[in-house]
Amino acid sequence: MPDHTPDGADSLGFPGIGPWLDAPGPGRGRQEILARAIAVAHAAELLELRSLWVTEPSGGDPEGPPYEAYSMLGALAVRTAQLRLGVVTHAVERRAPSILAKIVTGVDVISNGRAVLALGADGRDPCDGGRLSEALTVCRLVLEDEIPTFKGRFYSIDAAVNRPAPVQPGGVPIVVFIHGDGPGRRALIDAAVGSADAIVVDGGADGVRQAVAMVDERRGQVPTRTVEVLGQVAGDAPVETVASQIAGIRDAMASGCLVELPYPWEPNALEAAALAW
Repeated sequence: MPDHTPDGADSLGFPGIGPWLDAPGPGRGRQEILARAIAVAHAAELLELRSLWVTEPSGGDPEGPPYEAYSMLGALAVRTAQLRLGVVTHAVERRAPSILAKIVTGVDVISNGRAVLALGADGRDPCDGGRLSEALTVCRLVLEDEIPTFKGRFYSIDAAVNRPAPVQPGGVPIVVFIHGDGPGRRALIDAAVGSADAIVVDGGADGVRQAVAMVDERRGQVPTRTVEVLGQVAGDAPVETVASQIAGIRDAMASGCLVELPYPWEPNALEAAALAW
């Protein structure tokens, strides 16, 4: 286990590029998955990047997903020293928020304070804004209160003790992935501005501009915590295209950008992405 907290651990920011490991298909070099992930993590630390993300695989393939995301983060936690570690989520939550907060707490303890808690939503259901707001509340309570209790429309907890508690100075950052442009997108951003530390949006530079404007408008109405807006870029395009997309997201006033690395996760792709920022 690393014996020190990451540089800048008192800042919850995610500036610059964050490598995002796309999920390999089932049967794709199972014995190499962890070794390749560690190689990318080491390359990211050499480049002084701030975060590393793994994909939450879907279970649709009959052969099963290639790994469980938070188990992968636990393995990376003991082989890295500086990177914040998070999961790229799907639009639909797969875990109760109280359970998710407990799992992330474990990663935070193992990594000596580098875990990120991620939630996802797409706003297609009119209830998504309320559901996300309650999920954020539950996650904050479990992460930060000694014996939290909460009863809402969608979620409830009763004396949900979380020990050992997270160790991260300033608390575990919460990031919300907002997918698509559903009619409930505004409600999702409003919920995130109230409780999250960052949101990640798709849609390239245009999606970032829209989200930045919504965040600024919301904060003007209700002064609240600082919320970063991050973009994301798929990594299956030519290097020049990826670099151009990263630059566009940066110019759209994003705080950072998650850049997908298709399997087999080549570490040398990181330098070009970092230079584009």
